[in-house]
Amino acid sequence: MKIVDIRLRQVTGTLEHPGEFWEERLIRPIDVYPEHKAEGPQWLPKVAEGRYRVESIFVEVLTDEGVTGLGGPLPLDQAFIIDRQFKSLVLGEDPRATERIWDKLYRAAVHGRKGPTMMALSALDCALWDLRGRWAGAPVYRLLGGPIRTEIPAYASALGYALAPDLVRQRAREIVAQGYRATKWFFRYGPTDGPEGMRRNLALVQTLRETVGPDVEIMLDCWMSWDVPYAIAMAERLAEYERRRRRVAWITMPRLILLLAFAIPLTAIGGSTAGLPGILAAWAGVLVLHFLSWRR
Repeated sequence: MKIVDIRLRQVTGTLEHPGEFWEERLIRPIDVYPEHKAEGPQWLPKVAEGRYRVESIFVEVLTDEGVTGLGGPLPLDQAFIIDRQFKSLVLGEDPRATERIWDKLYRAAVHGRKGPTMMALSALDCALWDLRGRWAGAPVYRLLGGPIRTEIPAYASALGYALAPDLVRQRAREIVAQGYRATKWFFRYGPTDGPEGMRRNLALVQTLRETVGPDVEIMLDCWMSWDVPYAIAMAERLAEYERRRRRVAWITMPRLILLLAFAIPLTAIGGSTAGLPGILAAWAGVLVLHFLSWRR
């Protein structure tokens, strides 16, 4: 079997959603600049009340035996990379040789070790695995050696929800009523917002805990927008909920992942480290949490 073409398909549809789809946004690293900090939440083109226009791109792998694979959705910049950088490298390849193809693309992308290039590679890799599953007549989890369990826990993401206390309580109650035992919320404030911003972040957690009770896990996302002193200060304050056995499951991506310095001081919260092995172990933990967050 050989790959004969890579096609990128742009599809457009309508999403039905009552009210505003994006009520609020999360903090971003670029918010250190006042002109960007003042920007509001994202938006979708509204075609009618409660109806939004959505647009996505999918990558399709075609073979000479008629078996195909689909990956996506992906944004335009990643589609461009697949079409201009990767397509020529995979034509004529056996699509079942996923390790060989991934290695070729990675070695070719010498200036693309992160960001859109790696995400484009991932989308194409997913399409190849989809093709492999279709060829084998089996779900991909079977090809990967699974399943190892019949069900997995799910959490409810509150991305885009308003952070006004009354609305937080309303949405949190709805989440628990739907049967979720964990929920993830997104901080809006960081170091440039001073003590007041920190108080608002803590107030969000307090409101959530008072609403969902002691047995629902709360996860918190900082979108790589804090610095080291701020992350430590917030973690120390949030640790109070752990000491009271009211579980804050985790804080994800408090700092830009590029800075190794982040991993070193944060270990002081959980205990001391011993030299380089301890530092590397702490850094590995940060990396695992960072990349797992992309996979959910």
